[in-house]
Amino acid sequence: MNPPVAGDTCPPQRYTHSTVQLFRFSAVSWNSHRIHYDAGFAASEGFPGAVVQSTLHGETLTRYALAWAGPDSRLETVSWRNRTTAVAGEPLTWTGTVQAVEGARVSLEVAVLKADGTPCVTGTVHIALV
Repeated sequence: MNPPVAGDTCPPQRYTHSTVQLFRFSAVSWNSHRIHYDAGFAASEGFPGAVVQSTLHGETLTRYALAWAGPDSRLETVSWRNRTTAVAGEPLTWTGTVQAVEGARVSLEVAVLKADGTPCVTGTVHIALV
């Protein structure tokens, strides 16, 4: 990879979360709220399916940013804001744009977009390139 410069875009990553993944993430994160693993219960609460956990969005923002930066990169900080709900099976796309480069430190503006382009999650990831 060439050294990043402000304005560079990261290749988008398309993915979906499965109900099994949501169940397992709930288990390892001690999140027992049924909307995250029981689609029927989520529907009774007004959601179209099992709801993706906000912390799973944060993990996804981080994982794809680190994959883009390479195996020797190191996470410094991540912050995000949930804009709208995503559910199991829904097509999502991770995007990233380099906002600033200061020495080995790279700031990425990141987002998770729904199929229609609506931002589901927006945030910033700061990475140190080693």
